[in-house]
Amino acid sequence: MPTNDAATAIQNFLRSMQGNQALQDPQAQAQAQASPQQEVFTTLPDLLPSTTTIPVIESADEGMIDNLLRQLPSELMLLAQEVDDISSVDPTSETAQAAIEALSLDQKKEILRKVLRSPQFHQSLSSLTHAIRDGGLPSISDALGVPVENGGYLKKGGTVPLGGGDAVEAFLNGVKLSVEQDKEQSEKEDGEGKMDTD
Repeated sequence: MPTNDAATAIQNFLRSMQGNQALQDPQAQAQAQASPQQEVFTTLPDLLPSTTTIPVIESADEGMIDNLLRQLPSELMLLAQEVDDISSVDPTSETAQAAIEALSLDQKKEILRKVLRSPQFHQSLSSLTHAIRDGGLPSISDALGVPVENGGYLKKGGTVPLGGGDAVEAFLNGVKLSVEQDKEQSEKEDGEGKMDTD
């Protein structure tokens, strides 16, 4: 009997080295087919390519452009204004704010186009995707104020974070929910404001 065990072990080893599905043990094939593959979900760079984001910038009104620019370091706007010595200007000072406000709408859009086309932006999106997939959803969604189901954990009150494509999908659903809630709140406030003026 010991020779059969050794022979079987050698045959299994050789089969695994060949990688040939037809030679594999039928039980191993059944197990491989029964084990579910992790669902693949998109990445943030796939959802936000320049071909999608640039047209949004082109059609955006000044309010949206200004809101987006407020999310960026003010040094970018100072560079666009060709400030001689950026290190000598406090980005939060009135001088810096005046320089930013002096930008034309076209200049502001050009800044955003450059940011959206930059390798740093795409690398940041990739890094964020990886962090979310690798178990960072709870802390990332909390830091960004994005409401996600179960706080980003597998179960409510759990300690195991969502991972992989499920985490990215949960994050995107949370972003969508957040946008919808903001829109509803804005419409509600606009409706109350109209009632006050009537």
